[in-house]
Amino acid sequence: MYIQSLTIKNFKGYENLESLKFTEGKNIIVGDNEAKKSTILEAINLVFTGTINGKYLTEDTLDPYLFNNSAVNDFIENVKKGNRPEYPPEILIELFFSDDTHSDFQGSENSFSDKKAKGIYLRIALMEEHKEYYQNLDQDDLRSLPIELYSIELRRFSGGRQPRALLPIKGSFIDTSSNFQNASDQTISKILKQNLNTDDKIKASQFYRGLKENYKEHEIHSKLEKHIDHPNTSVSIDPSSKNAWHTHLSVYIKDIPFAFVGKGLQTILKTKVALSSKKTEEASVVLIEEPENHLSHSTLNELVSLISNKYGDKQIIITSHNSYVANKLNLVNLILLNDGNPLYFNDLDEDTQYFFEKLPGYDTLRLLLSKQVILVEGDADELVVQKIYKDINDGTLPIENGIDVISVNNTFGRFFQLAKPLKKDVALIIDLDNKKESREALKKDLKKINHIDVFFEENDEYKGTLDNYNNNTLEPLLLKYNGIKLLNRIFNKDFKSDDEILKFMKDNKTQCALDIFKFKEKITPPKYIVEALNFLEGEKSTGL
Repeated sequence: MYIQSLTIKNFKGYENLESLKFTEGKNIIVGDNEAKKSTILEAINLVFTGTINGKYLTEDTLDPYLFNNSAVNDFIENVKKGNRPEYPPEILIELFFSDDTHSDFQGSENSFSDKKAKGIYLRIALMEEHKEYYQNLDQDDLRSLPIELYSIELRRFSGGRQPRALLPIKGSFIDTSSNFQNASDQTISKILKQNLNTDDKIKASQFYRGLKENYKEHEIHSKLEKHIDHPNTSVSIDPSSKNAWHTHLSVYIKDIPFAFVGKGLQTILKTKVALSSKKTEEASVVLIEEPENHLSHSTLNELVSLISNKYGDKQIIITSHNSYVANKLNLVNLILLNDGNPLYFNDLDEDTQYFFEKLPGYDTLRLLLSKQVILVEGDADELVVQKIYKDINDGTLPIENGIDVISVNNTFGRFFQLAKPLKKDVALIIDLDNKKESREALKKDLKKINHIDVFFEENDEYKGTLDNYNNNTLEPLLLKYNGIKLLNRIFNKDFKSDDEILKFMKDNKTQCALDIFKFKEKITPPKYIVEALNFLEGEKSTGL
């Protein structure tokens, strides 16, 4: 039994997430910091545990900021205009299960009225008995959501209430990004306590009260330490404490208290302990929030391998903004998020899937994780475009404004397949070798897409002197717009003719581009590159 899909309505950043699909095994949700990845895990965990941010959510602790801001604002505006909705906004989180048994979870109480669907839903909404009271409230009393009139309920699609303790599917949420401040680290202490049975807990309490110097020889010590599989790591007790034993366990790495080691070590140790806990062992679904936090590449590799190898029989849902995590755990399981809009990697055509799976350097997600993208043909183009952007933007590089410049050679069509459904702004800067058919084909493909455009030099008047050198490619155009005198200064050369300097630039493309990038004065940019940058600024493209 696993989560087949998720629906969210009016919860935090999601006003309406109609159906996010999951696979039975690993699922990697990838997106930038504002892509609403965490909200998905929070929603699933809220259904499973009734908690958010480590605290139980009840009618008394209900926070209006859990509701989608747009939905709340629309509600308040309608009230002000005298168009009070029949019901105020509600939060709805639905988990659809894939299961051949448990018919008691099957029913039509779901967003799609699907009688064959099995699952549960969490609903935070106006209580029906308060509807009349809500409708009679003065307008001035509805300047915010009337959450005092709301109830929280967990129900099956068949209609009955569902006690969480009797759920046939359980989840474990692992988030190591918080709670680093406590020297004894309560998170690890609690997990270690959970791994002991009742008899062991009694023995531990008795032993703590009668603490002896030979603690490490006691059987409890070995039972605790076996749950931490990390080199040079031990568990000890602070003998000055007088409270419960488990609240004063301290973890040491090479005799250094846990709180004083690097956060990378803290992260991997917390994750290892959480993964080995009884709660995780018993869970059907494991939720992991950004495992790459504070980790080096080699340590991340160790952790990802642990996740991949140890829990092949569980459904795992991981959020990440790290290309390596996605590649290592198999891109086929990738869910790409851009402003909450999902794109499933396995929906791409097979050739494109294969291309990104084999892409070296784990750069698969650069397009996704940038606000806007400039695609260029080669490394030299990349350096020159960055130089021009820096000249135009007072020394600011494109990446500092969330714009990534990616060298893609002639594979830009693959990147378009990702950019189109994600509605990612992409400017392609390209040499088209004066082939009109290539230009026409690109124009036709991109004609109806307003967030992707292609830019190239169309002016055929300029004629260089170098034989067999396309005059509409980058190097001749740099010469056209800047002249031989300035380029000689940039390269620290003394060429006398266009022919000489173009040959030099052709034979030393990357070095010349690097010299241009490092040149402290501004250069005159070719028109088509300026048009590409204007396009990303929101101005109408003149590149086609």
